[in-house]
Amino acid sequence: MKASFFYVFFLLLMVVSTAFAQGASNDKKESDEYKKSVILKAYRSNMKNKNYAGARKELDGAMKKYQEAANDAHLYKYKVDALTQLIVAENRKIYLNSRPDTVSYFNYVYELYVTGLLCDSLEQNAMEEKRSLGKKAKPKLRNEVRVSMLSYRKNVLNAGKYYYKKKDYPNAYKFFDMYARTKNSEIFIDKDGTSLITDPDDMKEVASLAVLSAYASSNYQGVTTYLDESLKVDGLKPQMLELGSKSAAELGDTVRMLELLESGFHAYPDIEYFFMTLIKFYNDSGEYDKALQKVQAMIELYPEKRDYWYMAGKEQMLLEMYNEALVSFERCVEIEADDAEAYSSIGNIYLHDAQEMYARFDVPITDPAYSERKELIDALYEKACRAFEHAKLFDENNKELWISGLRETYFKLNRGKELRSLEKYK
Repeated sequence: MKASFFYVFFLLLMVVSTAFAQGASNDKKESDEYKKSVILKAYRSNMKNKNYAGARKELDGAMKKYQEAANDAHLYKYKVDALTQLIVAENRKIYLNSRPDTVSYFNYVYELYVTGLLCDSLEQNAMEEKRSLGKKAKPKLRNEVRVSMLSYRKNVLNAGKYYYKKKDYPNAYKFFDMYARTKNSEIFIDKDGTSLITDPDDMKEVASLAVLSAYASSNYQGVTTYLDESLKVDGLKPQMLELGSKSAAELGDTVRMLELLESGFHAYPDIEYFFMTLIKFYNDSGEYDKALQKVQAMIELYPEKRDYWYMAGKEQMLLEMYNEALVSFERCVEIEADDAEAYSSIGNIYLHDAQEMYARFDVPITDPAYSERKELIDALYEKACRAFEHAKLFDENNKELWISGLRETYFKLNRGKELRSLEKYK
């Protein structure tokens, strides 16, 4: 009997505990439910008490916690109202010179734009859904939201310039980008298709500032976004082409990089960056013929400049155009008689020709043609030797230009004394 009592008591305790747990769970579930009225009550209370930051916080918290709130265009409209009041309050401090917070002011303006665009997008989506069901739909929030946004339109651009001047390039780009991409935003187009924006025609300037800010903050995609518009500024075009090509390279877009480099080289051949970058790229890619084309273009412009002839000779050697290279290097020494590098290259060409002929020298000594072939080879070694001796004369300290060439030519020409004289060079 006693055992039965305890058993019944235990069962009752379990039932009560389960019911209590379910009740607590239901209470928690109920408290976690999205209640727009509760959120709006807290929001309006804060707005009434001029606690605009608190009002914004209530909305942000709801949007972060509840998907319904995050998709509610009206809540974004309320947030626009709170942000507008925060901007007004900060603006008042600026005018009264009462410890204004410029950074907060600009951040509020930016957030106003972000929020306004989201509000309009959500409302437009909702309207599209209604229209797809055959219902009529007109925007109810757009006009008020865009009025708030237009009121601070100039401040978006001013914020970009403010941060640019302070060399805070990521923030500068953020504001330039917002200003530029909202110039044709639907929220600023009236029912007749006319833009309500009264901005000046300043896209070229803004695009240039956006490109400069983006590149300075390693935002290479940002550079690409505004590059074409920035190229319309003649005075900045060389710089924009350079930044564009460098950004394309960082993004791995070789086609675009070459397009910009070629455009820069064609328009501004005197700017070394375009020419030298193209030469390096084509050489690294093994496209020596394209590199040579660029060098020859510079020779046409500056036929008396030694460096271009020398570069042409080097490219021609890579292409195994030895006769043409010889002409290029000989032109170098015509321009600069003491050109040790050009003389060294001339020596290497003659040495190459001599080695090639020697490798094919299979005529027996008894053959009458032997002496003739031997004289031709020796003549080539002789020309190579003279060239290397000139290189040594004009730049004795740079042994790499001549020592190996002289050793070989002295040996092949049986000039033992001259060969031994090189022993002092270690």
